[in-house]
Amino acid sequence: MAAAVLRLIRWPNLAIIALIFLLLRFGLVEGFMAVSILTPCLTDLQWLLMALATVLIAASGNVVNDIFDTDIDRINRPDERVVGVTVGEEQAWNLYYVLSGSGLSLGIYVAWTLGNISNALVFMLAIGGLWFYSYSYKRQFLIGNLVVSVLAAITVGLPLFFEAVCSPNDWERQPWAPFVLAYALFAFLSTLVREVIKDMEDMEGDADMDCRTVPIVLGVKGGKTVVALLTLVLMAAVARYQWARWESNDILSFLWLLGGVQAPAVLMLNSFLKATDRSRFHRASTLAKVMMVGGISSM
Repeated sequence: MAAAVLRLIRWPNLAIIALIFLLLRFGLVEGFMAVSILTPCLTDLQWLLMALATVLIAASGNVVNDIFDTDIDRINRPDERVVGVTVGEEQAWNLYYVLSGSGLSLGIYVAWTLGNISNALVFMLAIGGLWFYSYSYKRQFLIGNLVVSVLAAITVGLPLFFEAVCSPNDWERQPWAPFVLAYALFAFLSTLVREVIKDMEDMEGDADMDCRTVPIVLGVKGGKTVVALLTLVLMAAVARYQWARWESNDILSFLWLLGGVQAPAVLMLNSFLKATDRSRFHRASTLAKVMMVGGISSM
C-alpha cells in the first residue's frame, strides 16, 4: 500500500521540487549572502515550511489528476494505474483532502508569520489551478499546458514573492532576485516543452476521451513543430545566460549548463523528432526531465 501511495503522489517529481527549494536557499541565496550586505527576510524555518507546503500541494495535484484520469489511464497506462487498482477511489479522495488541506494550512501559517495572512491566496490558487487542470483544463487546447507551466514558474518564484511580502522596500535590491526570475522562466519553458511531449505520448487515450490537446488539434507534425520551436527558444535563452557566465569567467556554470541542459536538449529534440510511437515519445519526455533537473541544479 505504501509503495502504491508513493507512486500515486509521484515522489520523484516531489523530490525535484524539494531540491529546487534546497538549492535556492543553500546554493543561490546563501552564495549571494556571502558577498552582500543584505540578508533574506525569510528564516530557515519559514523557508522549510513554504517548501513543505508546496510539496504537499503538488502531491495532492498528482493524486487528483490520477482520480480524474482513471478512464484515460486504462488506455494510456493500463499497467501503471493505481487509483481503482491498489488504492480505492474513496481512499484517493481522502488522501487528496489530507494533502491539500495540510499544504494549505502550512501556507496560511507562513503567510501569517510574515504579517499578512491574505498572501496565502497563492497556495489556494495553486490548489484550485491543479484541480481545474485535472478536471478540465488538461483536455483543452494548450490551456492545461500553460497552467502547469505557470505553476512550475510560481514554485521557483515563490520564495521571491514572500521575500517581497516580508521586505517590500529591499527585495528588489537582493542580488539573487534576477537569478530567481531567470530560473522561473526556465521552469516555465522547460515544463511547457515536456507537457506537450507528454500529450504526444498520450494521444491515443486522449483522443478516445475527446480531449483537445496540442497534437490532437494540430496533428503529430504540428505538435512536433511546437516542441521544436519552444526547445530552440529555451536553448537560445540558456545560451545567452551561458555567454554572460563565460564573460564573468564563471567557466564552471558555463560547462554545467552545456552538459546539463544543452546536451540533453539536443538529444531530446533528436529523439522526439524521430519518434513515431509511445515508447519513443516517453524517452523524449525522460530526456526533457533530465534537461529540467540539469538546469535547476546549476543553482
